[in-house]
Amino acid sequence: MLLTRLGAGREAEVYAWGEHHVLKLFWPEFSRADAEWEAGLIRQICLMGLPSPKIEDMLETDGRWGIVLERAEGVPLTQYIAGDPTRMRFAAQMLGVLHRQIHARPASQLPRQRERLVRSLETSPLTEEHRAVLLAYLQALPEGTSLCHGDFHPENVLVGGSGVQVVDWPNATCGHPAADLAQSALLILHSALPEDLPARAEIQSGREAFFREYLQHYAQGPTAELEAQIAQWLPLLAAARLREGIEEERPGLLGLIERGLNPSGA
Repeated sequence: MLLTRLGAGREAEVYAWGEHHVLKLFWPEFSRADAEWEAGLIRQICLMGLPSPKIEDMLETDGRWGIVLERAEGVPLTQYIAGDPTRMRFAAQMLGVLHRQIHARPASQLPRQRERLVRSLETSPLTEEHRAVLLAYLQALPEGTSLCHGDFHPENVLVGGSGVQVVDWPNATCGHPAADLAQSALLILHSALPEDLPARAEIQSGREAFFREYLQHYAQGPTAELEAQIAQWLPLLAAARLREGIEEERPGLLGLIERGLNPSGA
C-alpha cells in the first residue's frame, strides 16, 4: 500500500491511513513492547474522558511496529494563531483552561514523573557537579498524583470545527502539576521557533503576553504562588531539555539552570 507521509519525529513517522485514521509507524529501533506501551497509555488517557484521538489497532509492517489512531481534525494552535495573530489571546486562554482540565485527572496508574526526571538528569550533558546538585534538588520537591502531559504546548493542541484535541501523549506521567507547567513554560517561552513558521516574528514577540494569559486562565485567579512553584521546577526541566541537543537553546537553558540554583547570583 502506498502511504502518504504526514510528518516525522524522533520516535516515528506518521502516515495517512484511510480517510479518518493515521498510522504512527515507529522507527526500526523501537520494539513491539514500545508500541504496546504507548498504545496502552493512549487507551488510559482516552478512558479519562479527555479530548484525544482514540487508538484503533496495532500492526507490524516491514519489521516496524505501528499504531492506528483516529485522525485528529483541525490545525495546531500555532497555525491557528499564524492565520490571524489577533487570535493569540483566545488561544492562550484555551490552552490554560485545557491544561487545568488535564491536571484535574488523577493518574496513579501512569509512570512516575520523578522517576522519569531522574533518568533524564542522569543522561543529560551536565557537569557531574550540576548533576549531583540537581538530583538532590529534585528529591526536596513534592511529588504529585495528577495527570501530566509532559509536552503540553500549542503544537500539541489541535483546534477545528468539532472543538479541540490534545495529541502526542508518550511523555504522560503521574506527577506534580507545577512541574508540568514548568515544562510548558520552557517550551512556550524559551524553545527555538522554526525559521519557516508563519507569523514567526509576531509569535516570538508575543510569547510573554501569551504565557501570562495562559497562566491566568489556568490559575483562575492570582498567579504569584503558581509562578513561584514553576520557578522551583524550571532548572530541572531546563536540564532535562539539554538532552534534545538543540544548540540554539543551550545557552538559555544553562542560564535557567544557573539562575534557578543560584537565585541571588552568588
